[in-house]
Order: sequence, then structure tokens, then C-alpha cells
Amino acid sequence: MIIDGKIIAEKLLKDLKAKPGNWREKFFGAMLVGDDPASINFLKQKAKIAKELGISFRLYKVPEGTSTDDLRAEIHMLSKPKNCGGFIVQLPLPDSVNKHYVLNAIPKEKDVDCLGEKALGAFYTGRGKVAPPAVEAVDEILRAWSFPPEADPSLAEERGAGNGGDSFLRGLKFVLVGAGFLIGKPVGFWLQNRAGEVTILDSSVKNVKGKVGDADVVVCGAGQANLFSGHDLKEGALVIDFGFNKRSGEIIGDFNPEGVEEKNITYTKTPGGTGPVLVAELYENFWKLNK
Repeated sequence: MIIDGKIIAEKLLKDLKAKPGNWREKFFGAMLVGDDPASINFLKQKAKIAKELGISFRLYKVPEGTSTDDLRAEIHMLSKPKNCGGFIVQLPLPDSVNKHYVLNAIPKEKDVDCLGEKALGAFYTGRGKVAPPAVEAVDEILRAWSFPPEADPSLAEERGAGNGGDSFLRGLKFVLVGAGFLIGKPVGFWLQNRAGEVTILDSSVKNVKGKVGDADVVVCGAGQANLFSGHDLKEGALVIDFGFNKRSGEIIGDFNPEGVEEKNITYTKTPGGTGPVLVAELYENFWKLNK
């Protein structure tokens, strides 16, 4: 079965449109360094959703050669106004830029991506108003998998309120492929006290295919095309694929869906899987910080 992220995102956005208050009066700011085509495409998607929600989206651009200090100062100035409700820096940044130093320029109360040290620190200590969008996306996809709309409502209690609840996750084994700060680290932390077993594989692990065979859920964000396929997984497994790769002009994920039908495997498609949910969660965070 394919999980369509657009359907999940549509529901999230529908709920957001119904949220009362003046939170839409604040603008959403985004910084782009250079002119990477993939980054530009991602920002277009974010701008489109902002327009759909009635939020002003302001895109700021600086040349690729901008220094770390100049970029940090620019972000600090642009995100400072009271009518700025959220600010992001589109990743990846050039290798010459100190990524963490730049991200820390975003005020905690406007860090909708939850990537600065203050926002992340609040998340890791359970004091944050928002969680990293990847964490929220995993939660929403688990909800869709564990209790789909067509399921019998009587399953709700059995599966922890029927929405990917903690009692349901206790019986699952998770394998996270990729230990990066965008996906692997925050998702792994979030799962620690929820899932029955969590294994995180970093880039040094060579035999990924041999490590995912007994996982109930595989979350991947390594950015390496076709790391494993449906043939490598157990019957009925779930794959949440954050991977983004381009081959011959085609966008593909870390997961190769070959063999999924014979094993009844559920997975997020690429593109159109985790991407739309991530963008929706970004604006969910915008609302949480400004409601």
C-alpha cells in the first residue's frame, strides 16, 4: 500500500485554515543562499502553501559566497521585526558556511524548523512549543498507517487511541537509516521513550539491507538512492522515506519499492510522500508559535 503524503497534508492544512486568531497577519520569512534548483523548488512549494493559508511569504536571497558572519547578521536583522512570525534558512548551505552558527541567528520563538540550538534544546528537554517537522511528519504517517480512515473504530483503544499512540508503538521495532540532525537524530530521540526498540544506522554502516529485515518500521533519510528494497523487508513492514535523490532527471528516494506487493509492505512514495507533510508541519509550527 502506498501512503500518499498529499492526502495527509491536505487534512492538516484544512485544520489550519479553520484556526481562529490573528496569526496569519504575521509573515513567514525564508533565506536562500545561492541558486540551487532543488532548494528553489522546495521554497516554491512552501510559498504556495503560505498563499493557500493567507500568509505573506517573504523570500530573501544572498549570493553563494556570502560569509557566515554576514549571513548570520542578515538573518538576525530580517527575523527581528515583530510581524515576523517564523523564519527558515533553506538547506543545504554551502560548505564554506557554518550551518549551526547561522541557524542559531533565528530567534527561538520564530524557529519553525526547530533547527537552532535553543529550539532544539527545548524539544530535547520536553519544554518546546514545537517539534522538528520530521518528527511531526513521522507521527502523522504512523497515525495513517496504524489507523487508516477505513479501519474499524473499535480498534482505537487497542492501538493507543487509534492514532499511532504510544501503546501501539511499544510493540514495534524501528530502524532509522541515517543519523543526520534533520531526520535521524530528532526522530530517534522522539521514539526512544515510545517504541519497543530503536536502531539507528549511520553512514558507516555498509550492509543496510541486512539490518532492516526484522524491522516493523524503517525511517530513512540518508539521501542515497536505492539503499534497500521491498525484498529486504519483513511481511507487512512500513517504510517512511525522507530520501531525496535525482537520477536521469527522476526524483527517487532511499527506498526501492520493488517487491512491496508480495510482502504487503506500506511505504511513502517519492515524490509526494513525506515532502508535502513536512511543509504542512512547518506551517503547523508557525501557528503554534503565533496562536
